[in-house]
Amino acid sequence: MPPRFAVRQGDITTYDGDAIVNAANNHLMLGAGVAGAIRRAGGPTIQEECHRHGPIRVGEAAITGAGRLPIRWVIHAAAMGDEPVSKRSIRDSTAASVRLAARHGARRLAVPMLGTGVGGFDFRRAAEVMLEAIRDTRESEQLEEIVWYGFSAKDAEILPELIE
Repeated sequence: MPPRFAVRQGDITTYDGDAIVNAANNHLMLGAGVAGAIRRAGGPTIQEECHRHGPIRVGEAAITGAGRLPIRWVIHAAAMGDEPVSKRSIRDSTAASVRLAARHGARRLAVPMLGTGVGGFDFRRAAEVMLEAIRDTRESEQLEEIVWYGFSAKDAEILPELIE
């Protein structure tokens, strides 16, 4: 059975499920945007774990603990870095993130739109690619809930029509 989808507007670091996805670069450096928010809210242990995992290839994902965040894991989806963000990198890193979440027993997952901040990829198109990747990834059936986060009210308004 596919996971149920929900939409929230705001800061993904406040999510209280099992895991959140970080819009990462393949060097796993927690700089700006979602990654910076995770670093600030979660503390230095997340970056320390990222140093042990990275770099990874664009299109892959890595999992770390969550530091001070109210979740168990942060899944770092590398949709850009040594290569620019693309439909392929968003699709592949989304699927890799879902597989990691399922492998670690996560049931409730929050995701931002990958590649839309610093990467400059179109928000609506990124959401469509991510949704397709989730639906095509068999392991997504092990998840109960995926919450789509739009940081701005405008972003959060776009998401419900796409996930219905």
